[in-house]
Amino acid sequence: MKILNYIVVFLVVFACKEQQENVSKMKIDQGKKVEVQGHRGERGHSPENTIIGFKNAILKGVDVIELDVVISKDKKVVVSHEPYMSSLYVLTPQGDSISKAEEKQYNLYQMPYDSIKTFEVGLKGNIKFPEQKRIKAYKPLLSEVIDSIEAFVSAHKLTPVGYNIEIKSVPSQYEVYQPQPGVMVDLVMQVLNTKTIAGKWNIQSFDPAILNEMHEKYPDVTLAYLVSKGDFKENLKLLNFTPHIYSPNYKLIKTKTVVDTIKAKNMKLIPWTVNDSIAISEQIHFGVDGIITDYPERVLIYNNL
Repeated sequence: MKILNYIVVFLVVFACKEQQENVSKMKIDQGKKVEVQGHRGERGHSPENTIIGFKNAILKGVDVIELDVVISKDKKVVVSHEPYMSSLYVLTPQGDSISKAEEKQYNLYQMPYDSIKTFEVGLKGNIKFPEQKRIKAYKPLLSEVIDSIEAFVSAHKLTPVGYNIEIKSVPSQYEVYQPQPGVMVDLVMQVLNTKTIAGKWNIQSFDPAILNEMHEKYPDVTLAYLVSKGDFKENLKLLNFTPHIYSPNYKLIKTKTVVDTIKAKNMKLIPWTVNDSIAISEQIHFGVDGIITDYPERVLIYNNL
């Protein structure tokens, strides 16, 4: 019985100590404002990469909406994370599920946009995000997203938001699920050049070829380099320039020293995708410039302390 009592006391003391450390960390973080980017809108609670999801993220107070673009058969810039219809959350026009085995047969690069738009992307939900609301939605065009968001912000007198636009590109998929980097870059820029959102957007990509092409053709564009692994110095060797933003998997940012080293290269540091509250607090404590998250409210709470 005494042993049990000792265990209980130990657990209580440990819990109190952990709580004190968390409170202490929160105090350290007070006053530090980080840029909050809603990953694919606010994927934790709304269908990803949809106009309703972006609007919901804006209503929560994000600074930037993060979104992905691919290219359709008729050369339209479509907002979608995959260049195909994902079995995770897409339904056919008839309302049927798509199996994992057949999802890549629905190749967006081989489908005209009028056909793409008929697929349902919000009613199935997403098993990875059980709190996500089921809302009727479709894959919009980049031009439509910008027009809708700008009108929404203006109508509701909200603070203007930025756009972090990821060009989805994988070398092994050139001419299969996407055009060559040069063509892809030009198609995206054709859309952006028609919009009055100067200074409010940037391009990001995991593919160095996309970033190098963009920098060469459009040197004034703000660029972010997405990385999932590796040493940042080695990663940067794949670029012909130093990007404005370095955007790694947050698990690569383990100490403040790493943050300081990267920022010393005159790059902003915006990690992805940080959803856990403890990890969010830790990244803020390290001194990152922004956070990409599926749950904007979990980051905003620190900005409001």
